[in-house]
Amino acid sequence: MPFKIYFALSILGFLLLFQAPIDGLLDLESLTQDFVLETKKIEIPGYPYAFNPSIIRWKGKLLLSFRNIPEPKTPFISNLGLVWLNEQFEPISQPQILNTREPGHLVPSRAEDARLILIGEQLYIVYSDNSEPKISKKGFRVYLAEVHFKEKQFFLKNIESLAHFEGASPQKREKNWTPFNYKENLLLAYSLQPHLIFRPLLRQGRCETFTSSLGKIDWKWGDLRGGTPGLIDDTYYLAFFHTCQPMETVQSNGKNILHYFMGVYTFALEPPFEILSISSEPIFAKGFYQGTTYKPYWHPINAVFPCGFVFDQHFIWIVYGRQDHEAWVMKLDKQKLLQSLRPVSTIYR
Repeated sequence: MPFKIYFALSILGFLLLFQAPIDGLLDLESLTQDFVLETKKIEIPGYPYAFNPSIIRWKGKLLLSFRNIPEPKTPFISNLGLVWLNEQFEPISQPQILNTREPGHLVPSRAEDARLILIGEQLYIVYSDNSEPKISKKGFRVYLAEVHFKEKQFFLKNIESLAHFEGASPQKREKNWTPFNYKENLLLAYSLQPHLIFRPLLRQGRCETFTSSLGKIDWKWGDLRGGTPGLIDDTYYLAFFHTCQPMETVQSNGKNILHYFMGVYTFALEPPFEILSISSEPIFAKGFYQGTTYKPYWHPINAVFPCGFVFDQHFIWIVYGRQDHEAWVMKLDKQKLLQSLRPVSTIYR
């Protein structure tokens, strides 16, 4: 056999051997639904690794929050920023990093994954942070602050840690509480299963249990966790959630790594705010799990992480983080998305 032919066949055999472990693996992008219309990366000048954005309409414009790791060598410093966007989800103002520390505080910001919620005329930001000198699970609590805007500058007032609530544990890192507006009162969904609702007692650093319900939910992609704020859409609240679990997929090249997923759910307008319907499977889009993880900061993952959305009668635009160093927006066909939801039966109210 001529050497060139032998060499070509050897290379082909090697490629087939290399591809063999991929065969039979789940290709997540093959599950992309027809209600996913398009995706677009949000580029924030000066912050190329901004991620996990939230969004809200405020003062007649789109306001985007984002998370930023200022230095790869100091991964436990994390800041939150704000920037105005146009209707094409492009920045139209100078991005600004928020000061989440009181004057004289010696611990750097570790603020993570903000959500924006409007209560009456007041805009609030809900996020996770650790203001203790030593990093630990018990140090990470959910924080709440008022967002103010004056003379083209954002600033926070009345920053408080919601550290005291029923079931608080020093062994658990608190994050991903779901804020929503109930008759101009701020409420927070602590969990989805059960759908446990807290009411923050402002200026007291604590929450009281408001109500709870439990639904029968069939979901096989990890534990349900908070994602975006809940927004009223006609006769229910609408919100997106996230889950994660380790698995081997085409997108992970057959490696067993953590994959993050997003879905949508609706819940009742009145207490106990029982969950009414939910995605039967995760939302998938082309390119969701492409690209590399931000290596100086995280272990390998395949991640999409929803933190906010806006909508009209026909479409939903959800903003999400990808691979822990990118900010994206996805446009969805609203009616097709809602038609894909599965009803949830309530076990208790």
